[in-house]
Amino acid sequence: MKLWNRIFRMQAGRTTEASAALVDVHRAVNSMSDYGYSLWETVVGPTNQFGASALCSDVEEFFSGAPIYDYPDAEALGATAAAVKALVAGPAVDSLWSIVHALGDWSSVPNILSDVISEVRMDQMGPALEATVEFAEYMHGLTGTPVTVCTSFWGTGPSVRMYWGYESMGDWDERTTRGTADPGFHQRNAALAALPGIGMASRSGVFRRLG
Repeated sequence: MKLWNRIFRMQAGRTTEASAALVDVHRAVNSMSDYGYSLWETVVGPTNQFGASALCSDVEEFFSGAPIYDYPDAEALGATAAAVKALVAGPAVDSLWSIVHALGDWSSVPNILSDVISEVRMDQMGPALEATVEFAEYMHGLTGTPVTVCTSFWGTGPSVRMYWGYESMGDWDERTTRGTADPGFHQRNAALAALPGIGMASRSGVFRRLG
């Protein structure tokens, strides 16, 4: 199973307009697609940033556009798409991730998602992935937070990513505060940083699902 991800930036100072326009496009796309695309707004991270994602079980079918059907009102769809285009601040960035490990209940899309992306050299992927999976298993056992570990080479360069799912920002705050206060959290981060030859550049964010 793969996860398709698109990140795009909207014009500064027009977040409310952008959010409404993107929700309209998201609803239209999902109404004519077999895929349940999710739409995300960044809560903690770069401002004016939004994202879209979808699980991708068949790469050939997904990128061929086969699951997309005709929209009953092409004129309305064009106007909706134009409204979004007028608010975009730059080119979107796509990436494709392989899901390699998952823990917890992912039967539904969470309301809040956080992620940590670690960019590594190609020869570091093996030990970095092994250490990340061990970290995810420990933290899941500690807080019960659903977590997925992914890897990607496409659109990102060699990277390892963890996704964590939450019901609300309050849930995110409680679980992450409890987790980061545990000595094992810091021990595992230090052990990962101390792996021979590992030089990671990591970034993280928190996102709210808009649809």
